[in-house]
Amino acid sequence: MRNNSINLLVFGRFPTERAYGVHVVAVAKAYLNIGFEPTVFYPSTDNEKTLPFSPQEYYQNEDINFHEVKHLDITKYFFYKALPKTIQAFMWSVSAFYWAKKTRNLIDNSEAICWSTNPILLYGSYKDTNYIIFELHGRARKLQAVALKLLDRKASNRSVFVSSSKYGQEDLFSRNLAADISYLPNGVDLDIFQPNLSSTKEKSETHNCLHLGYVGQLETYGVDKGMYLVVNALEKAIKDNPHTEKCGFVEVSIIGGPQESVARLGEFIDKIEKKQNLKINLNYFGQKKQSELSSLISDFDIGIVPYPNEEHISLYSSPMKIFEYAACGIAIVASDIHAHKSLLELGIGMELYEAENLDSLSNLLSKYLHNENRHGELGLSSLSNKNISIRDSLSWDLRGEKTLDRLYN
Repeated sequence: MRNNSINLLVFGRFPTERAYGVHVVAVAKAYLNIGFEPTVFYPSTDNEKTLPFSPQEYYQNEDINFHEVKHLDITKYFFYKALPKTIQAFMWSVSAFYWAKKTRNLIDNSEAICWSTNPILLYGSYKDTNYIIFELHGRARKLQAVALKLLDRKASNRSVFVSSSKYGQEDLFSRNLAADISYLPNGVDLDIFQPNLSSTKEKSETHNCLHLGYVGQLETYGVDKGMYLVVNALEKAIKDNPHTEKCGFVEVSIIGGPQESVARLGEFIDKIEKKQNLKINLNYFGQKKQSELSSLISDFDIGIVPYPNEEHISLYSSPMKIFEYAACGIAIVASDIHAHKSLLELGIGMELYEAENLDSLSNLLSKYLHNENRHGELGLSSLSNKNISIRDSLSWDLRGEKTLDRLYN
């Protein structure tokens, strides 16, 4: 009888407000839904960013087993913070390997599955009877590349290497690996993210101003995710298409943060308003639990994903927010980076503009400033209906089943 244990290994702050935490829990829940017993292994941390919650509390899930593995948190020490980034990365990887060796002693299930987005963790914790699911979420460089090669030599006939982006799949193919290699975009929890049809009807009948919404962090490791471009594009669109008599304020809502980044964006908007007398209203909802997101997202006219043409984001991302917007049945506007363009084949109701191009985004937003331009075959309602029609195909559960089919067959 096949073992139904799956061990998800994550080396980093956990729980966390960042997307990787939501991703791990969503994957664990999906495997739980299809009959597996998931355990999330994570290291103890005590740095200044550690959240004072248990994973059960933070993610509101008592069905998944969360197992903290005690480990020295080197990221809290001044000497570590003062090191060059390359040496930090090396020390972090070595620390991750030794943490995985500790975790190996806790995984005693014969033929259990081990899952991670870091090949170092899978290699450090590997036992000859384990099955392996490795998910590539960024270019595997240096020590990760070595660990991936060693893992492939040890366990290629019991492994599936999954990329959530098409370019990532090509990257894996180029490494001449023997393991099964698959392309599977990310998914969405359909129990949490649902369309609010009454909200959609009410929006179309009662309000005129365009409501743009963004979920997530405004920057990642110092890389701006594009919301300043959105504000500048709105400024240009409003100036080119005077709308205040018909529409009032354009609403821009942000769920995520961090708070200081949103405050800086708010100051940027204030300066534009004073200078140009434009009407852009910023709503900040802070960090929200997954269970609270659906009702807020459903109020957006457009879910925006303005990511820049940065290598990691463009080539290796598969933004969960795109799937969350789609499952809530709202229209999506996104930059035309490689990762976003490849998602169009899923049938997602998404319109693209040229990444980092102010005029391209401004022209696109200009079409939707007035309520009367948002309906019909070429309007936002068409994109919304498209997303409602395909949402069942985007579930994490379905993605988990496809992954297991590749692993066992």
